[in-house]
Amino acid sequence: MAASQRAGAPHVVLMKGSTVGRLNAPWKKVLHLAERKAIRKGQSMDIRTGLSRHDGRPCFYYVVSGRIRLSYVSRSGEERTILYAGPETLMNVPSVIVGDEDNTLVTCTQDAVVALFDAALLSDESFAAAHPDLMINLVHSLCVHMVIHSQRLAETSLTNSVAQVCRIIGELSERNGGRAVFAPGMTQQELALLLGMHRTTLTRILCRLRTMGVVGRFTRRELEILDPRQLRELAEIS
Repeated sequence: MAASQRAGAPHVVLMKGSTVGRLNAPWKKVLHLAERKAIRKGQSMDIRTGLSRHDGRPCFYYVVSGRIRLSYVSRSGEERTILYAGPETLMNVPSVIVGDEDNTLVTCTQDAVVALFDAALLSDESFAAAHPDLMINLVHSLCVHMVIHSQRLAETSLTNSVAQVCRIIGELSERNGGRAVFAPGMTQQELALLLGMHRTTLTRILCRLRTMGVVGRFTRRELEILDPRQLRELAEIS
């Protein structure tokens, strides 16, 4: 039996272009322990000051609805997208455990509601004893995040820009049943942020792929793959 099919394991396709979601649905049963907060589309905030509980204590959070982009901000102020998160996902757990909230930024790509949990729950033995299923679920989801980050790091260092774009388009197609025309669920700007490249760089690559007859239209609602075979070949070039 595949790991993702084992009892208690989250079902997920590991792709750097996908939105992480529904990894932590079991945590819905303890939302009464959290404080809810609404975030508007386009609003950005750092974890420490923008997503804080009324008592000011460190927190991790659960995405109730909407979609967010999680980014890392370097000391020079440069921002790099880590991943996108949809509903029923816990975020900021590693940051509060190691105390690295200052370098994390949340931006809403859709209006969202999040539930803020006191970070002390993560080291509360009584909570863990009362909810072993939630702690096991948390371990599974953290492993998913770790593998996604590792894949992105490896692919960024081992492939050129054209290959990265072709690979992620192929992955998005696989997520949508292998169709040649589908809704990618992200804009070109969001894809550029995810790949860590300028929008103009991505635009040049897409123009080149259109000229080659590999891809056609690319919007949030429609992405056309005109030559799947050539797309796969370009994705394998290092």
